[in-house]
Amino acid sequence: MADELATLERIQRKVLWLATWMIHRANARPSADGTKVGGHQASSASVVGLLTALYFKALRPDDRVAVKAHAAPAFYAIQYLRGRLPRSALAELRSFGGLQAYPSRRKNPEIVDLSTGSMGLGAVQATLGALASRYVADHFGVDPPGRVIVMVGDAELDEGNVWEGLAEEAVSGLGRVLWIVDVNRQALDRVVPDSRTRQLGAMFRACGWRVIELRWGRKLRALFGTPEGRHLERRLETMPNAEYQRLLRLPHGAVRKALLTGAGGEIDATLDRFLSRLGDDELAALVADLGGHDLAAILDAVDEAEGEGARPSVILAHTIKGWGLPLAGDPLNHTMLLTEAQITELRDALGIAPGAEWDGFAPGSDEAEWVRRLPPLFASPPAHPIPEVPVETGETSPAESSTQEAFGRALGALARLPVAASVVTVSADVAVTTHLAGWINRKGVYFPVSKPHVLADLPLAVQWKESPGGQHIELGIAEHNLFLLLGALGLTRELSGVTLLPIGTLYDPFVPRGLDALYHALYSGAKFVVVATPSGVSLAPEGGAHQSVITPGIGVALPAIAYFEPAFALEVEWILLDALRGLADRTGESVYLRLSTKPVDQSLAPPPSPEYRARVLRGGYRLIDPRGEPGWDPEENAVHVFAAGAMVPEAVEAGRLLRERGVLASVFVVTSPDRLYRDLRGAAPYLETLVGADEEGIPVVSVLDGHSHALAFIGAALGVPQLALGVDDFGQSGTRADLYRHYGIDAAAIARAAVVLLGG
Repeated sequence: MADELATLERIQRKVLWLATWMIHRANARPSADGTKVGGHQASSASVVGLLTALYFKALRPDDRVAVKAHAAPAFYAIQYLRGRLPRSALAELRSFGGLQAYPSRRKNPEIVDLSTGSMGLGAVQATLGALASRYVADHFGVDPPGRVIVMVGDAELDEGNVWEGLAEEAVSGLGRVLWIVDVNRQALDRVVPDSRTRQLGAMFRACGWRVIELRWGRKLRALFGTPEGRHLERRLETMPNAEYQRLLRLPHGAVRKALLTGAGGEIDATLDRFLSRLGDDELAALVADLGGHDLAAILDAVDEAEGEGARPSVILAHTIKGWGLPLAGDPLNHTMLLTEAQITELRDALGIAPGAEWDGFAPGSDEAEWVRRLPPLFASPPAHPIPEVPVETGETSPAESSTQEAFGRALGALARLPVAASVVTVSADVAVTTHLAGWINRKGVYFPVSKPHVLADLPLAVQWKESPGGQHIELGIAEHNLFLLLGALGLTRELSGVTLLPIGTLYDPFVPRGLDALYHALYSGAKFVVVATPSGVSLAPEGGAHQSVITPGIGVALPAIAYFEPAFALEVEWILLDALRGLADRTGESVYLRLSTKPVDQSLAPPPSPEYRARVLRGGYRLIDPRGEPGWDPEENAVHVFAAGAMVPEAVEAGRLLRERGVLASVFVVTSPDRLYRDLRGAAPYLETLVGADEEGIPVVSVLDGHSHALAFIGAALGVPQLALGVDDFGQSGTRADLYRHYGIDAAAIARAAVVLLGG
């Protein structure tokens, strides 16, 4: 064991050097604009022991790791030492096309198991990934998942979404989850408050976790076992975080006095006698002996967590931010960089020869042989057969139907088809009100262990039966968890080999609540469908708190997800099936469906045809075409009305009102403002195909139940005047007619805008 630890200690020093040197050289690159490259030498240094214990001893091939974002350089150094990155890659840290600032599966999937970055989000998505793996094992008979190991900093735990995630009921039963918290007591600006550090263990226990604390290293623990050493233990244990950080930065000769002088200035005589046996340098080193830098203690803690099969575990590993570097413990060391003189001193202290700064382990060395004998790290498994998504479901709609109702019917129809085995739905306590009831009644609710269905004998609209065979996952009211679980389910193909087709539902006004998590899930490379309903002020009586205004802009702006707002029932099915097909074969992107509870006359829709379907998926189509009618004059009495979703009937009615005044309106249905906008970058934009060459100069009125700017690009793209109508203020209660009139999106307002554009 002693020889193993000696080898691991040498490996740890190499990791520390390479991580520090990598950042140093990145900032030494010539800069054309003078921008600081940055990096986190201190944050990497604090976890080199933790990462060394994992990657050079504890990990098995089926384990997946989410590495603390600010420790990315140390992670990259380890991948290089393990032969998974070339030396040249280290020199390209934070350069264009090089290694990312934070571990990114989207950018570096060959080495990164799970993306981390935005504080707390990667940790929770990784944890929910353990639930996704459990789901796959329960439904597809694949091998049980390995461990999911998550490393976070203690300041990262200030993020509220972390505790939203850990409070989910299913998480408390994920025995294959291990968190390692780097308790270095430092945030970016300040020393972490004492109360937060003391609360951590209790907060994890309250969520049902096993807590293992690595407070002090083996040398200090040995001293604490003596009668006199208990005085030192009591002094250190009761010392505030800020005082301990000060202790780390004091000259070695001043540490003794600081330890002996309590808050009231009194001297502990017993402690004085005890410390008198230690030299200044020895005492300073002893005070910095923390459990998060004790490789033997770390490995023992990982083994202890491995024995806990029923619940997740957390290791609270106390460390020093900047451990082993001149800036260790400096309260402002988060973005500090070593100077040339300091890097030279560190190189000499670690025994790195000049010119050998990038070298790995010498062939034949104990370290190289150790690495050669290690089992491989996690690699994506082969993909299982992908689900076959049908072209149509055969479902019909009543004469009047909302798009939300159409979604429920389409999903209910899918439930009867073979592809349903791959579909999993998720909702944050709004499953019934987003039309998932039919699906849930057929497929049941998923939970890792079966629960008694105590309400089974009652006449219920939804049979809430929870078992490992269910296909709906219900969450509490936390949109962050919804999007992060969708992200986890949307990566099962890459991480488990099984392709799931995840569909998450929520109220459209709550999309902004979870926007950060949605962005992270998309950035991680996950693919899923978001169904957000009801939307806009069309949910009239509910009032502004439940009416979405800005979500269309979010749909247009978010990368890696296509935003659709269909008008008719059949369009909902076409978009949903196309989205699922793209998820299945990985040729498509994620999809955001913005739906409405407003019933719409389905006879207004064109008859089904391949051309109609293709245009819906491209982003829009012409519904009413007055060209060729008597009196049509593109220079005098023609106008284009572009309408999205629930506003199409108002646009059609506006066309009728305009016709009474001698104005002929073409009505276009915009099914995806997002795709129309993105397509403008192409050589032949689809928008220019929708509008004929004989219609040059015709002005545009646009309307949607949401902020007007989501369609405001159309006039500029066509080079014509435009009036963009929409809901640009907070919603309020009332009837639809009241609200449409108030916000200027009713038929009369659309017609007035057209007349204004024509000079009336």
